Amino acid sequence: MSDKHANKWDNRYDEDRFFYGEEPNYYVARELPRLPEGRGLFLAEGEGRNAVFAAGLGHEVVAIDSSVVGRRKALELAERAGVTLEYRTEDLLEGDWPSGNWDFVVLCFVHLPPEAMAEVHGRVAACLKPGGTLILQSFSQQQFGRDSGGPPRLEWLHELDIVREQFPGLVWAHLEEDEVELRESVGHSGMAWVIEGRALRNE
Repeated sequence: MSDKHANKWDNRYDEDRFFYGEEPNYYVARELPRLPEGRGLFLAEGEGRNAVFAAGLGHEVVAIDSSVVGRRKALELAERAGVTLEYRTEDLLEGDWPSGNWDFVVLCFVHLPPEAMAEVHGRVAACLKPGGTLILQSFSQQQFGRDSGGPPRLEWLHELDIVREQFPGLVWAHLEEDEVELRESVGHSGMAWVIEGRALRNE
C-alpha cells in the first residue's frame, strides 16, 4: 500500500500496548489447531498476534504487512513467546505469493480498497496448495457506523455473497455472517458484525 497508508499503521502501532492485543483472534484460534502442521501465510498481519500463535502450534509462518513498526513488535512478541517466524514488510496490493505454495492462508480483518479486493482475493486463492485452507474473518457491511472496529467506509466492508465468489477454486466448508462481541484491546471492542469463513482449494 502507499507510504501514506503504511505511515498510518506505523502511527497506530507505535506505542507500548498492542492495538489489537497480544492474543490471537478468537476465530483464528479456533480454526488453526484443526490444521496439520504446515506452511502458512498471514496477510496484513500487523503486530503479529495470529502469526505468533500459529508458530507456537508448530507451523512455518510467513507474515506480511506494510508497517515496519508492526514488524518490530511482532518479532518482539515472537521472541517473548519463544517462537520464530518470517515477517516481510511489503505492499499487500503488489505482493507476489507463488501459486500453489501454501498449506493455509489467514486473512484476519484484511479490508482492501474495493477496486483491488477481487484481484487480491483471487491471488490468495491461487497461492494455496491443492487441499490448502483459507481462514477468513472480516467485518460485514452491517458493521458500518459502529465504533467497535473496522474501516469507516461502507465499500471497504464485506458482503457475504461477494466474499463467496471472490476466491475462485475454493470450496467453502463454513461461511457465515454473525454478530459477536470482540475483546481485542482498544482496536476491536464491543458488539460487531463479522464474516467468518473456512474454505478449501480443490484438489
